Amino acid sequence: MKTISRMELREGMELGEPVESGGKIVYNAGTKITQAVIDRLEHYDIMAVTIMEDVDYATTHNERIQFDEDFKNFRTRYNDCLTRYKGIMLSYLGTKFSIPNQNLIDIFDECYSTVKSEKQLLDFIYNMMPNEDELTYTQSFNAALLCGAFANWLTLPDDKKRTLILCGFYYDIGKWKIPNEILWKPGKLSEQEYEMVKQHTLLGFALVKNDTALLDDVKKCILMHHEKMDGTGYPVGLSGDKINEYARYLAIVDTYIAMASPRTFRPAFTPLQIIGALERDIVKYDASILMPLFERISEAQIGTTVELNDGTEWEVMLINKNSYSRPMLRNAGNMILNLAERKDLEIVKII
Repeated sequence: MKTISRMELREGMELGEPVESGGKIVYNAGTKITQAVIDRLEHYDIMAVTIMEDVDYATTHNERIQFDEDFKNFRTRYNDCLTRYKGIMLSYLGTKFSIPNQNLIDIFDECYSTVKSEKQLLDFIYNMMPNEDELTYTQSFNAALLCGAFANWLTLPDDKKRTLILCGFYYDIGKWKIPNEILWKPGKLSEQEYEMVKQHTLLGFALVKNDTALLDDVKKCILMHHEKMDGTGYPVGLSGDKINEYARYLAIVDTYIAMASPRTFRPAFTPLQIIGALERDIVKYDASILMPLFERISEAQIGTTVELNDGTEWEVMLINKNSYSRPMLRNAGNMILNLAERKDLEIVKII
């Protein structure tokens, strides 16, 4: 809500607070402004009133954040940096001339400089609405940003952080050789389509293997980021320490980004839903990386309001370290719910 002068009032506006004169209410909150209302306010010599703004009609966190000035600044810089990133990568695919690493790091730094914390970055990425025609580029760009956030949370040294960010920019480059209608097909892929998608690790490695300026760790990450710690991944079925370290990071980042991105056939999963999915498949990931990230991501959700699958709304109050995706919750009546003890209930969205 904001206070404006009577002279600024326009028909169709709505009063955000009651208007009083001489101790009596002239108009109640919610009154729609008409010329007759303006004339009566003039009659009572009322010089200023409080009106509703667009943000006041937003009912969820996702709706409210669209009006947040920090988010608006991030979105503007993000879209500019994404366009530049896409141009650089398209040029690389067309010419095979090596990309100076610093060019990509500069794009990362410029975009990341608009956020105040890793928690804010996760929130902002979650609330971006990607263009479905650019999902492949968007996913890699988001992965690079998330790599930087995770590196900060894990206190990685600068050289490892830099390499991890570069891995985020490059890791899915092979997907740019697969038609979008298959990559982003609504619903389940056929067996033949899935086998085609799985080729992106080999296609990506083929694109970069002769680039002498590109770090070997980045090349291995492109090839191995779908390998799993239990040996169930592809393209080879490597397990444990046989998988490149950076590929183990990107396996987690890739899963997080994919689930946090909305699709035409489903909304984005909440951070706690994503943690839940990773918890269920924990043997597939490097637990030494995953567990510290669980703690930081889940702690970032404290104070948020969530809706459960029974339609009730709760505030995230405390994280359960034995089950990061199932926190202690509190409702408006100060009732406490331990979600770890209620397997029938699930968080379905952030309010």
